[in-house]
Amino acid sequence: MTLLVMGSVNRDITAQLSEFPQPGETVLAQAAETATGGKSANQAVAAALVGANSHLVARCGADAAGTEAVASLLEAGVRAEAVTPGRGAQGMAFITVRADGENTIVVVPGANAELRADDCPSALLEQAEWVLLSLEVPLETVLETAARAHAAGTKVALNASPLPAGAVDLRNVDMVIVNEGEAQHLLERAPETEAGHSGSPEPAAQLGVETLIVTRGGEGALLHRSGQPAVEAPGVPVKAVDTSGCGDAFAGALMGRLTCGDSLETAAATASRFAADAATRFGA
Repeated sequence: MTLLVMGSVNRDITAQLSEFPQPGETVLAQAAETATGGKSANQAVAAALVGANSHLVARCGADAAGTEAVASLLEAGVRAEAVTPGRGAQGMAFITVRADGENTIVVVPGANAELRADDCPSALLEQAEWVLLSLEVPLETVLETAARAHAAGTKVALNASPLPAGAVDLRNVDMVIVNEGEAQHLLERAPETEAGHSGSPEPAAQLGVETLIVTRGGEGALLHRSGQPAVEAPGVPVKAVDTSGCGDAFAGALMGRLTCGDSLETAAATASRFAADAATRFGA
């Protein structure tokens, strides 16, 4: 079965620092590198690396960085027939990584802002078991794609990051994947239901989705299914070098293994190990 990942491709510029600069301060970096990144590109690569038939739908830049991005995706085993050039430059992500592995990220959307729902071929959408979406592309594109997938009988997973200022329409979403802070914000904005308020013991039901996955860094993840007790996917202790991209690694590996037929618990355990391993090396 096919996993369809739709969203962003960036050119990452990553600098290693002993400490983040304060406003107005200039600091020297120990090292820097450039590489292909972007939430959806990272997720598609992770899914391919755990054995899934991983297709990416995206807009790359009409420049050398866009060409290099497509080449790196193909090298990683991602099907990139639906990655098409936009009119603008490649999206960029400026990442700083502190000595303890924490990071800051600033994204310039570039060609990602041009992605539209109809960039996803209907035949590809219909043959996919799951479509994985995230929010580094226009929200309208995400919502329309989710509606198209729902109508086609394809299940929808949303990595709801980076969160927009307002509420996110989850009517056509089956699974939400977020970190603890993002989960709190989503639940605070969720409408009250008969089951309770935003502090409900069944957060998946509160959001109106079948499954809510809450990642917790080195502590693994909590798996919430509507009407069922939460299940923990244990974390793997590692010495973190760089945590940028670990959430993408988790989401891509999780959805890749689900598409391959694993249970949610088994897929989440694999995803936790995959994300932990990703934290042990520099770069997303």
